[in-house]
Amino acid sequence: MFSYKNQRLLLVLTLFLSTVFLYGCNGGTSSSGVTESSMRFEIRDITTKAPLDNVNVMISGPDPQSDNGPVSILRQLKTDSRGKVTASDLPPDRRYTVTLSKEGYQNPPAGANVQPQFIPDIHDGVVVEQGKTYDIIGYLIRADSPATGTIKGYVKNRVTGEPITNATVFTSPQNNFASIIDTTDKPSKPGYYELSNVPSGNNTLNASIPGVTAAMNYQVTVPGNGTIEYDILVDPGNGTINGNILAAANETLAPGVYIVQVLRNGTDVVASYQKSVTDITTASTDFSVANVPVIMTGSTSSYTVKITSDSGHMINPAGGISGVVLRQSGQTVQVSPITMQSEKGTILVTLYHAPIDLTQNLTHVSEATMSTMAPQATVSVDGAIIESMFVNEGPTRFYRYRLNNVPVGKRAIRVNFPGHGIVSSGDGANVNAVKDSEVSYLFTLSESSGT
Repeated sequence: MFSYKNQRLLLVLTLFLSTVFLYGCNGGTSSSGVTESSMRFEIRDITTKAPLDNVNVMISGPDPQSDNGPVSILRQLKTDSRGKVTASDLPPDRRYTVTLSKEGYQNPPAGANVQPQFIPDIHDGVVVEQGKTYDIIGYLIRADSPATGTIKGYVKNRVTGEPITNATVFTSPQNNFASIIDTTDKPSKPGYYELSNVPSGNNTLNASIPGVTAAMNYQVTVPGNGTIEYDILVDPGNGTINGNILAAANETLAPGVYIVQVLRNGTDVVASYQKSVTDITTASTDFSVANVPVIMTGSTSSYTVKITSDSGHMINPAGGISGVVLRQSGQTVQVSPITMQSEKGTILVTLYHAPIDLTQNLTHVSEATMSTMAPQATVSVDGAIIESMFVNEGPTRFYRYRLNNVPVGKRAIRVNFPGHGIVSSGDGANVNAVKDSEVSYLFTLSESSGT
């Protein structure tokens, strides 16, 4: 058992240790009872961002014995292997100045392209408040380090010109310089990057984009203490769009060239394909548009597939197929069929039976016989399934036929009149159906021998 004397000694020791513990928890209290402040420093190489040991950290300020006393050096410390050191028990409510020094290093030069010496910037000193701890990151630059500059610009789709917002841009490490990295996901400046403190001279600039496997390395020459603007243009790769062209009900596709266009956002043509139709009985045909640029992730763009034709057909009333997207290089997308509806016009055909040449050994057909045969004649238009209607006959050797709903455009007309040779407009260049209009054409019938 403890004696009374030993119990008193134990009590005194307990009170002493409690006092020391409370002092430590308060971060330091002066003899006047004022809680003092601290500065925690972390010093790095401005280029490599590596911690620097044995950096002299000097803190100066007013003499603690007087608020208006002369400036004096209050602390001289050195950083450890982690580049860290703490200055404790600083009298509060004073402005302190911090100076860094290390053999072979210097403070960063002034300039827009150089990070501040401190983060936060305390070049004008820092006023510490009672009981607070301040975390300060300081930078030094090697005395023999080359000048640095800035590379800035945009990452864009080479084909569409759109900014790419999910890219990472970085420099390759060289000498004592670590990689400098930035991303392009800036809401206020989509696709923008800026790399500071890049060593002057030749540098390798890299871009990494999800879904793009091709290497993207660029050689950029950086001016010392200057800025270069460099836009990175990315090849997105290509895909294919397949589809089908359909004739409207009760129609065929008129012979001619059908032009399939792929438009970005409905305006800019990025790829096209031409499909020729020669058979007037064709009701549908396939198409395949290659080399369509991939729309990269993050883009809000899409494609519209439209079809026009030199045969007088027009695209479907919906304006084509919208909202088509290719996300990967080599991808093939099948779109819904596009129905072609023709604009229509009317052609009025008049057949004239010329007087017979009696010097020729031809079989004469009387006007009465011609009148009987006229309703049996057929008039056809290439590229359309249309029934000709016999309208009437004129007073002298004239026979009229009407063709309604003829697809507009240049086309050929063929006439088959019993007892006569086939009359044709040839290559069709002289026959043209006009939208919502009636166009008249005159053909001369000739009697043929032996019929």
